[in-house]
Amino acid sequence: MAGNMGKRVHLWESWVKHDRINLVLLLVWCAIALILRLINLEAKPIWSDEFATLAFSLGHGFHRVPLDTAIAPELLLFPLHLGDHMAIASVSERLFTESNHPPIYFWLTHLWVHWWGTPGDLVSIYIARSLSVLFGVATVPAIFGLGWLCFRSVLVGHLAAALMAVSPFGVYLAQEARHYTLAMFLAIASFACLTVAIERLKAQISLPVWLVLVTVIVNSLAMAVHFFFIFLLIAQGLIVLAFWIQDIRYYPLRFPKLKLWKGFYAIALGTAIGSLVWLPIFLKISTGDSQLIAWTLPSRNHFIEPIFRLIAWVITMVIMLPVEKQPLPIIIVSSAVALLVLGVLGKVVIDGWKFQSDRHKESLKLWLGFTLVIMAIFVGMAWAIGLDLTLAARYQFIYFPVVLLILAAGLAKSWEFPGKSQWRRYAIAFIGFMSLLGGLMVVYNLAYHKPDRPELVAEEISAYLRSDIPTLIATVHKSHEQTGEMMGIAWELQKLGIRENSPFFLLAHRHDGDSLTSTNTLVKTLNRWPQPMNLWLINFAAEFDHSGSNCERELGVKSRVPGYFLRMYRCGYNESL
Repeated sequence: MAGNMGKRVHLWESWVKHDRINLVLLLVWCAIALILRLINLEAKPIWSDEFATLAFSLGHGFHRVPLDTAIAPELLLFPLHLGDHMAIASVSERLFTESNHPPIYFWLTHLWVHWWGTPGDLVSIYIARSLSVLFGVATVPAIFGLGWLCFRSVLVGHLAAALMAVSPFGVYLAQEARHYTLAMFLAIASFACLTVAIERLKAQISLPVWLVLVTVIVNSLAMAVHFFFIFLLIAQGLIVLAFWIQDIRYYPLRFPKLKLWKGFYAIALGTAIGSLVWLPIFLKISTGDSQLIAWTLPSRNHFIEPIFRLIAWVITMVIMLPVEKQPLPIIIVSSAVALLVLGVLGKVVIDGWKFQSDRHKESLKLWLGFTLVIMAIFVGMAWAIGLDLTLAARYQFIYFPVVLLILAAGLAKSWEFPGKSQWRRYAIAFIGFMSLLGGLMVVYNLAYHKPDRPELVAEEISAYLRSDIPTLIATVHKSHEQTGEMMGIAWELQKLGIRENSPFFLLAHRHDGDSLTSTNTLVKTLNRWPQPMNLWLINFAAEFDHSGSNCERELGVKSRVPGYFLRMYRCGYNESL
């Protein structure tokens, strides 16, 4: 008896020791994820979507920014100040009036920035982005748990967590003051619920009430974070429907047992109720009438591009080297190295898939099927209605965790069966290093560049500023996207220390799609301004007869930077001579 007791104690100590090692290793992945995501967090320029997050989260929105009149940069940046008595209800009010996003992440940002900030100050972009960083780090232990749950393998969990920690795509999303990392975290939770539910279905065990409730809550919360979560729910629903059809008996006809399936019906009903709350706003988005999604409606004639873009986004989830706006030799070398890493990754992962047990092969088929369904939905929407969600990398957050899970499953088996001279383990270490390198490329702004580069515009404008010559920056205003673009320039000019001779801004609204209204607003403003003056037309998508306004174009300025098209004019100089 004493011998048995000693054996049990030894097993317990061994289990505890093993568990501690796994915990320490998981903490290492979390630490790497946190450090990587905090590097240069504040240094990157803010772009228009981030300004939208800030303005709505602070409860101001953009409605207080005057249109069709020249305004000082302080007034333009007013929505970015922490308010003294801004209630969280004002966040929802502004969102539902001016935007097309659900409120949860904006509520959290409101609480977060007010907790760390001082009323009256400009919001800190570091603090705002740090919330996204924290949710991004939280996806590391979350996907570890999902890896273990799906494959009952701690190794799969660790490899998935390591890939998430250093993923260039994951780092890119986490360093933006946006809601995608929280949506990813909830997506992983939803995948975990689906995994447990399918396991119980295969075992012919009905779903417990707690699982039904947790699934409905997770799915409803996710819909209140990002509306595109609906595509994840559709894909999951199709997978469950396939199991339901498999369960039908035809001779004689007999539908699946209610006792076994009632939990799934309850999840479907609860999730539908939690989602239908947002139906009016979602329908507004899906019609394409909103200027906020007009950029996703390029053409229905582009058949191949969405497929190639999806492949490119999947690759950047693991591998990312500098190819954006780089000299040709760097593009060639980076592309060659990326292809080499991709080849090694493909070989190791496919080998690992071959070593899987039958049970794990079923899990792989499930998640591969899910990924292909999501991609088919995206491509189908681009082809059928012209709504192309492959244009933006960030919308791929829906299936990003599943891609890492699939890769981790293959890498884990290759680690267990390393081959001659353990070459597969060396290959996995090489892939991990290259993925980390890709993450560093992102944080040092060599990859996944911001769509807008207002700091480059500010540098160009600052070179022409004079204390005795007023400067006006004008743009055509269609939605708050253009307001955010101008905010970026004003923000960067302030960072350069320009206060005394800072330019004024004109947001010339385009009424009823008629660009002539913007042109007329500009001309009226110029007629009221003192001469001589410098005029900058930035993203001014309307005609402008500069000669009729006594303006001469300055040809020595940069005309294009990412997110901006620039034209500079000197107006009234002849009259002043």
